Amino acid sequence: MNKANVERLHQLLSHHEEMLEEKRMHPEDFSRQNEPFRESFNRAARSVVVPVLEQIKDMLVGKVESASIFHRVTAAGLRIKLDRWEDFERSLLFFGDDAARLVRITHEGVGFGLLIRKIEVAELQPELVEEEAMKFLRRLFGEEQLRRPLAMTLGDGRRNGNGRAAEQLLHL
Repeated sequence: MNKANVERLHQLLSHHEEMLEEKRMHPEDFSRQNEPFRESFNRAARSVVVPVLEQIKDMLVGKVESASIFHRVTAAGLRIKLDRWEDFERSLLFFGDDAARLVRITHEGVGFGLLIRKIEVAELQPELVEEEAMKFLRRLFGEEQLRRPLAMTLGDGRRNGNGRAAEQLLHL
């Protein structure tokens, strides 16, 4: 390792040890430091995020393998698993970042792991939550369409699953 990096790492570790000692000596200073942000995020999550996601979840129940809402001290979101045996659960997450005092909105799961945006707690409105949920769902179900076997619909509404369907789609 580079000497400058080793020196920097030792310096960071010594600051970390100092902070740990300070936390041991005065725990009350550290436990209340981010309390106002957490309270404001929790209020916004309970009054804005969860009700909008609850409506969306209710529409998905019975149409996907599972759909659930979660709400914790620093996060709220929607989890969905589609009806495929190889599929994994994916989530739309609203995360209250104490350090930055921002709400991070992400799409998480296999193939997702993408930071979408960072916003202030005050910007967390029902319209924004609905917009982010629709982006997430379009992305999730778009991925579903990419994995589905190609099949053409016949004139009478039946599906034609023969190999010529792929050729026909490629020539369009």
